[in-house]
Amino acid sequence: MVFRLDPCGIACILLTQLLVLYSDYVVVFHLVLPVLKNSLWAIVNTLCFNIVASLLLFSHLCAVLTDPGLIPLHRCTVNQLNTVQKPGGWTTCNKCGIHRPPRAHHCRICRRCVRRMDHHCPW
Repeated sequence: MVFRLDPCGIACILLTQLLVLYSDYVVVFHLVLPVLKNSLWAIVNTLCFNIVASLLLFSHLCAVLTDPGLIPLHRCTVNQLNTVQKPGGWTTCNKCGIHRPPRAHHCRICRRCVRRMDHHCPW
């Protein structure tokens, strides 16, 4: 689990979670229940929407708390890697000095190398 204590990132996470909860409140209490009263469709629509909103919140938290593939900072020598330097092979990062696998790139926000980095969300 990786979680950065970045004030802007935490604010964005909380804002996203609160907007989803607020939209759930508005849909249920100001759209579905007043229009459909206490009918069976109101219960079904409310239940389905709350399930989708809960899955959205859970998926967002999983994305926030999942390790992006950070490469450990322990330093090892090329002999320990048991590899031969070749194009597309292991390289040494110029910023943090670790040996990294192919397709790993240094993230300027996290200040760490990330495996198979195609993009990286700072929060």
